[in-house]
Amino acid sequence: MLDKLHVRDLYVKIDDYPNISLHAPLGHAIHLMHRVLKNQTRFRTILVLDDDDHLKGYLSLRDLIRAVGPDYLHKRRPAAKGNQPFAFDGLRQDMRALSVIWQDGFTLKLHDELDKPVSECMTLMEDRVTLNDPISKCLYLMLFHDVLILPVVEDDRVVGVLRLVDLFDRIADSVEKVWLPKQQQR
Repeated sequence: MLDKLHVRDLYVKIDDYPNISLHAPLGHAIHLMHRVLKNQTRFRTILVLDDDDHLKGYLSLRDLIRAVGPDYLHKRRPAAKGNQPFAFDGLRQDMRALSVIWQDGFTLKLHDELDKPVSECMTLMEDRVTLNDPISKCLYLMLFHDVLILPVVEDDRVVGVLRLVDLFDRIADSVEKVWLPKQQQR
């Protein structure tokens, strides 16, 4: 029953989630993400916290790879929220040819970017949900703003995050309960 689900049924507690300081260098974030992925945890993002441990954003694999790529693939600032359009305003047709330019010097560019702070490449998290919010509201916010996770607040304090992957898991379970029996009848 998806209609009866609320944030409290699916959120991940903040203390259980990998996190990093917004001042940390990109190299540290890449190392942390690699460790998290190698441990085969269920996390595909890293939370970014300020000096007072307030949640400011998150880093996805796409954010990390885009950050070490060519400048024309970087997010536009200051409104870096979700999958932003490229900062490159040139060619509009097939931009795949630009990958040849990126190929030459990729390693050098990668090494040059490792000391920049993660705050320059994170996805901002401006929307908030509460423990009592319905899942439909969360899906709407995630799809509308093109974000993978939402902060969960209680008494103006972030207590966790809700992830799109967890919502999808529940949606898939619901679909399979209806769809699979129909397939077996055929």
